Amino acid sequence: MASVSFHHGTRVFESAETPLLVRIARTAVIGIIGTAPDADETAFPLNIPKQLLRASDAALLGVEGTLSPAIDSIFDQVGCPVIVVRIEEGSTPAETWSNAIGSQVSFSGVHAFRRAQPDGLYKPKLLLAPGLTQTSPADGIQSIAVTAGGTGYTSAPTVAIAGSGGAGATAVATVAGGVVTAITVTNPGFGYPTSGLTVTLTGGGGTGATATAARGSVINPVVAELAGVADKLKAIVYVDGPDTTDQAAVQYRALINSGRIFIADPKTLKWDTEIDAYVPQPSSPIWAACQAKMDLEQGFWAAGSNMEIAGIGGTNRPIEYGTQANYLNENRINTIVNIDNDGFRLWGVWTCASDLMWQFVSVRRCADAINESLEKAYIEFNDRPFSKANLKFMIEGGRAFLRLMEKEGAILPGHDVWLLDTNTEGEMVQGIIKLGVKFEPPAPMVDIRITAYRNIASYTLLLNQVAQEISSGALAA
Repeated sequence: MASVSFHHGTRVFESAETPLLVRIARTAVIGIIGTAPDADETAFPLNIPKQLLRASDAALLGVEGTLSPAIDSIFDQVGCPVIVVRIEEGSTPAETWSNAIGSQVSFSGVHAFRRAQPDGLYKPKLLLAPGLTQTSPADGIQSIAVTAGGTGYTSAPTVAIAGSGGAGATAVATVAGGVVTAITVTNPGFGYPTSGLTVTLTGGGGTGATATAARGSVINPVVAELAGVADKLKAIVYVDGPDTTDQAAVQYRALINSGRIFIADPKTLKWDTEIDAYVPQPSSPIWAACQAKMDLEQGFWAAGSNMEIAGIGGTNRPIEYGTQANYLNENRINTIVNIDNDGFRLWGVWTCASDLMWQFVSVRRCADAINESLEKAYIEFNDRPFSKANLKFMIEGGRAFLRLMEKEGAILPGHDVWLLDTNTEGEMVQGIIKLGVKFEPPAPMVDIRITAYRNIASYTLLLNQVAQEISSGALAA
């Protein structure tokens, strides 16, 4: 207890050593970015996140652009918070891509999602950019080769890539023994010419390093930028494939390696009241909305697949359940099927992760939800003194939370929270304490195998039944 001035009587002081309480944040929050040229600019200013809680909140978005039909598709499936970021429609697709990519510094484009929570809105966890992701540019920076390693580098030099009309490409250099040994493309950009590409390396304390860039087919730039935003927000990005052929969808997928990217193909058919006809619309809003619906009805640990779809007339190209759907799913393309003509349903649970531990979207999202909840809860203990009570509360509170998650079905048995053996006096005297946490999200059952057997003993059973009924007179009756 803190020292106090003289007092004659009784007083109560509340202890700062309190138990750990863990709360799961809302996961059914969709973040959507797109165009709306006829929107009310006061209600929906450019690059500012705005929150919709019901379909009528989108009235001032107008009907033009990519946002209005996508939001209609979302609210066809579920009622949940939707964070909207409106961008300006460019004169070319590449210009619109640039507007969508925006700036990390000014929180524009997809980076506006990062300011939603600081602005007092819900934190978006299901991100999408319908109409902006279905094509992959053939003019991005595919690779950079080091032609001369130079000498004297004490740190990695800055890499600058230039080419007439190109934009967005970034790369980082690797240095070993004072020499530049490799350059890795971190964002391929788009719009680069077939010739005239230059790579400039500056800083790092050395000289003489040179490199050349190669142009080719690369990941969609909006998808590439959204992947980085999703890492910061611990979110999943729902992107639309090319919706042309199965092979094109697989080629599109081959450019992406991320456990936070979820590809949907094909498009759906939605009725357009302006032209009185069905038109193709991206299916990513439907996937995100159905996942939000699953979160609300069953839990964030369940995948939004094998769910019936509302508000569509069909798919833009038919996908046959069986061999065709398996081909797409095997290559991590999530699709839409109509099994036995009983209605269209979502079919797929796969991210674009090369690591099979993170191939299932539900596993990734479950781990994110629990890790974020623990991280937020333990902030309460920052700057508290080392004490037996505080350390016990940290361990016991974490264990109690994981037990609750097991009872809900979010994780499997075998979880724990403990003090790591690597804690040392030297670290603890600096205020460092290390905890271990282990848990396992449940994988979805995607391959249910049934083995059927013939049972010829049934003939003997049949004869026995006949004999019994004859003896009792039942058969004659």
